[in-house]
Amino acid sequence: MNTQLLNLLLLLVFIHFSCFLVLVPVSAKVFLSIDCGSSTLKPHTDKNTIVWVGDDPYIQTGETRKVNVAPPNISGWDSRVMSTLRAFPSRKKNCYSINIASSKDKDATKVERVLLRASFYYGNYDNKSSPPTFNLHFNGNNWFQTGDIITTTGIVYTEVVYSLKKGNNINVCVAKTKPDNIPFISTLEVRSLDSDAYSYVPPDFPLFFIGRYAYGTNSTTRYPEDSFDRIWASIGPEVNANYTRITSNSPSIDVSIDDKPPEVVLRTALLRANASENLMEIRVSDPKIFVQYNAYFSEVIKLNSSQKRSFNLVVNNDPDSIVGPVVPPYGRALEVRISNITSSANFSYWIDFVPTDDSTLPPLINALEWYNIGDKLAQGTNSTDVKALGLLQKNFNQLQDWNGDPCLPSPYTWDWVSCNSDTDSPRITAVNLSGLGLKGILPDFSAMDALEIIDLHNNSLMQGIPEFLGMFPKLTVLNLADNNFSGTVPSSISNNANLKFNALGNPNLSCPTSTICNKESRIPSPNNGNRSKTYAHPIVILLVMLSGLLL
Repeated sequence: MNTQLLNLLLLLVFIHFSCFLVLVPVSAKVFLSIDCGSSTLKPHTDKNTIVWVGDDPYIQTGETRKVNVAPPNISGWDSRVMSTLRAFPSRKKNCYSINIASSKDKDATKVERVLLRASFYYGNYDNKSSPPTFNLHFNGNNWFQTGDIITTTGIVYTEVVYSLKKGNNINVCVAKTKPDNIPFISTLEVRSLDSDAYSYVPPDFPLFFIGRYAYGTNSTTRYPEDSFDRIWASIGPEVNANYTRITSNSPSIDVSIDDKPPEVVLRTALLRANASENLMEIRVSDPKIFVQYNAYFSEVIKLNSSQKRSFNLVVNNDPDSIVGPVVPPYGRALEVRISNITSSANFSYWIDFVPTDDSTLPPLINALEWYNIGDKLAQGTNSTDVKALGLLQKNFNQLQDWNGDPCLPSPYTWDWVSCNSDTDSPRITAVNLSGLGLKGILPDFSAMDALEIIDLHNNSLMQGIPEFLGMFPKLTVLNLADNNFSGTVPSSISNNANLKFNALGNPNLSCPTSTICNKESRIPSPNNGNRSKTYAHPIVILLVMLSGLLL
């Protein structure tokens, strides 16, 4: 083939794919979609151009399963992705570990705030027709309690937005609440946000999203229309015949405000079908208190000098809660925030849209999202202790599939550690690695200077007993029995009168007297911490139940 012709063809191919990429840009520095339980190594691109990858690189525990009831056909969701899941029959918690610093985009390490979304579709995968209940955590913080909201055929998802406090690691854990209930997860998504998105909430507090609606749209809106892939459920006039849909005639809508709603959700709005009925009402039944609302407005027609659309927002009929007047701008987005809405005794709250006296047009609404603000984010287990644990994990394969925060949230500590009662930055007080088949040489984990109990008995640890094992200032119990240690007992151990020490069963260890290698043989096993903490308010969205919001 002629070289010039070949070069021309290659250029045309390049232009074709380049144009395609321009049409669906990813604004987020981190845009990761994990298909939990997927056995395929090849990424899958869904109809929203979202690329899904398998979860093997992010977790080493659990079982991959397929659902027995096909996922519902819901706008914005991919049935192939929802047809697999990962279940966790063992351990009290199992964690995904995502290091965003491994992203190909160098700017990913500068991410400040992220949106996490976890989705669940039971689909009777276990043929029990009994969906489980379990908890969800992120970075050592409580996130979500499933309760009884997971059904056999419904898709449930939950979202949290929070600021990364330290490092680039994101841990999402599912945790058992009942011995006979097996936690599972269907998808896990990570989207980085611009630094000014939701920045009016202090970075030490997470946002648990409850709902997000686009009024007047015909289908669910998400990526690529929303570059951060927030999910905006469609609410049309079919919900209530008293309302009508109207489409903006503005050639463009400027959405460059802090939270950057997608333009498409501002191109439609709902208003009263009967223009003489000016009052609109949004009523929600929800057990959350202190709910925050972000309402989005954009004028849909270019008004003349005799027209005006102006209204106030009144919460729960409380005259002290008036927000406004709201005057939707034409060709631009307006965001109105309503804080600390408190539900009534029947777990409901409502917002009235009341026209001002000089308004000639009825109120409208384009989009709405609501959330509550969680407890202050925990710092996580003491970073020095975590690094020292990492040395143990690096040395012994049996420990390498443990992810997530070792101590938090209570009571979901790792099975082989115990921690003190600090709920913000706890210290590790005990390490129990007995009978795990550990073989080799102990690394120096002396940085865990809050340890009170070390139990390493019944393994195959070898060479001399490290001197550092006798240097822990708070250590009261050291059990090295039934290993392959050799040499002599370090003086830091033999001279410690306050230490209960057992090294019997090490045939190559020199014990001049039995008391040196068995100083009070009744060594208690470390117990898990007896800490407790009230769970944050659970946040969940039921995709198959949109009737909770009535207009």
